[in-house]
Amino acid sequence: MPAIAEEKRIWLIDIARFYAIALVFYGHFVERLMILQNPAGAIQYKFIYSFHMILFFILGGYISRESDLEFGFGKYLKHRFFSRLLPFLFFTVIFMILPFIFSGDFGQLQLPSIRGYIIGTLLTVFGLPVFCIPSWFILMFFTVELVHYGAFRFLKSSNIKILIAVVVFYVAGYWINLQFDIFNPAKQRMIGWNYLFIHEAITMYAFYLLGVYLRRRQFLMNKVSLKITIPGAIIAFLIVFFTFNLNNGPFNFNYFNSVVILFSSHGSFIWFPITAIVGSLLIFFLAKITPSQKTIVLIGQNTLLLMCLNGLFYHYINFRVAKLVLDNLSGSFPTILVISLLMTVVSLAVCIPLIYLFNKYVPQLVGKPKTNGPWLKNLI
Repeated sequence: MPAIAEEKRIWLIDIARFYAIALVFYGHFVERLMILQNPAGAIQYKFIYSFHMILFFILGGYISRESDLEFGFGKYLKHRFFSRLLPFLFFTVIFMILPFIFSGDFGQLQLPSIRGYIIGTLLTVFGLPVFCIPSWFILMFFTVELVHYGAFRFLKSSNIKILIAVVVFYVAGYWINLQFDIFNPAKQRMIGWNYLFIHEAITMYAFYLLGVYLRRRQFLMNKVSLKITIPGAIIAFLIVFFTFNLNNGPFNFNYFNSVVILFSSHGSFIWFPITAIVGSLLIFFLAKITPSQKTIVLIGQNTLLLMCLNGLFYHYINFRVAKLVLDNLSGSFPTILVISLLMTVVSLAVCIPLIYLFNKYVPQLVGKPKTNGPWLKNLI
């Protein structure tokens, strides 16, 4: 397949990833409002979680290079380790140190304490990175890419095979997780149950493959009239708006009554993929409409780094701000919408200097292993 031109990659994918990571920051803030029993936060949480993580997997498939699969397994694994797992390990160490400096929220885990660190390390090894919860996505994405390495060589000859595999992997993954409910803290299934999310990677690979198919079909890759993209965005939004709340389960992790990919809690076999796919297409259309402003592109190009940096807000800031908001403001839908948007913008703005610092001094540790200097040599 032809490579995606740099300008097209920036115009579409980086902007789409900007929206995706903004939804992560927004979603994690309204999650705190939902936990505090705010109805407006709860409904916004359910809306965002109905599609935003699926979007990342579709985008991952869209930008995947089929030439990478020609590597030997050792070379492929080495590249994925240094570009995926090394950043995960690097930020895990950083976030293990932070509780000695700042007081944070780690659920029932008491940090800093010897017992807390022992339990937290065990939970992290078995797939629940409690020192930086948002970084779980990196582990799952790593496993999806390994599944892709093994499976795609049997699919690449035909787009029809790819579409059939989308259905097969979705059905298989959905059934496995619904029947066996493998990784679920509500049922004390954590330590010893999860191994790099292989159980959920089966389901998510279906959406990754869909991204591959969209790229092959050059979906929105070339110039498209606003007469198509604007109505497309409106229609996609309306479909998501009228379907996200139809997904009423069964949810494995029914504490939130929403889609939670971390715990393989998908809900309806029909409504989940419909809303997730259409919601992802909504972001594609919005990305095509949005000008490639420098800051937006910068954020979109550093989503892996930002996924980890979001842990600062997830564990240390969001719960404090959420309580402050509900103690002093009405908690109505418009109020929560405005406050959550402001919180997202401010949070991303705070992260921008950190993006520059990490990329300048230790790019090899934050997902850019081919970069040389200034403190470390290139790793691959």
